[in-house]
Amino acid sequence: MKIIPHAIIVFSLITFSCSSPGNDEFVPLFNGKDLTGWNLQNTAGFEVIDGELVTRSFGSGTDIYTTKMYSNFILQLDFMLSEVGNSGVFIRRDQSRPGTGFEVQLLAPWTPWRDDLHCTGSLYGHVAVTNRPDETTGHWYRMEIKCDRNNLTVSVDGEITTAADIDTVKTMEGMPFTGYIGLQGNHAEKEGQYAKFRNISIQDLDADPEYVIKGFKNNNREFRYISRLAAIHLGAVMIGPLAEMMSTGDPMEKSEAKQALFDVVAKASDPLTPAKEKRKVRSAVSKSIKRVSSEITKDYLIWISGMIIK
Repeated sequence: MKIIPHAIIVFSLITFSCSSPGNDEFVPLFNGKDLTGWNLQNTAGFEVIDGELVTRSFGSGTDIYTTKMYSNFILQLDFMLSEVGNSGVFIRRDQSRPGTGFEVQLLAPWTPWRDDLHCTGSLYGHVAVTNRPDETTGHWYRMEIKCDRNNLTVSVDGEITTAADIDTVKTMEGMPFTGYIGLQGNHAEKEGQYAKFRNISIQDLDADPEYVIKGFKNNNREFRYISRLAAIHLGAVMIGPLAEMMSTGDPMEKSEAKQALFDVVAKASDPLTPAKEKRKVRSAVSKSIKRVSSEITKDYLIWISGMIIK
């Protein structure tokens, strides 16, 4: 997999999204009232009607994307397609580069070109469904998409349709592990048709400190980098686990933990960081200094604590 360039590293530090530390609840992505939290590429593409996100575009269609980027998550949503419906859910997509990320297809049975590689639930053009879902139109279906680093799973109404390890899919080589979530405008070639969405929510796996720590132990360099971004965002809650990993981990883990600890404290030292967060980081560092068994880690914590001005 390709490593994210330095320019995007800086961008990611600004826009990388995590929920509250340790939060394992689903957070709404669509409030049922307006398009807050979404970027609409064309005002005619989507509209909110009676608590539902509806697209009636046709032909080439228009798409909508979240304003925040996500890496590892569980996305849940309800969808309904009209008799001539052709939409999809974009995952880890760079809006400026349409070929990035991948699309979970949503397709009504109106076209003959809908084999298992291009039907509802497939990773469009990359991974075929192994358990084809019901495609009856005019009904609501519940979809869940899980992105767990290199493992992707798609379910419809509680039944897994598609599962893939992207390291084994040649056509997905080089795709980013971080990007925007999007909904595709209806691409059906008939005006008046639609795709509808509701109850869109997300559980950000990178908001869980334990999940983030596991990422530092992964052999894939980019997964470790994404974990570092998540640790920086989570802040004080990561100090203890990182200090422990620096004290007891193998050489790679110790190196990753050392850099992440520096980054977390460096962010807290920024003059723009709220005083409350500075106090939390300072307190977490002080507690870890008392708890760690490694003198090397202890000395390092004492050194980086000097970056935080009281």
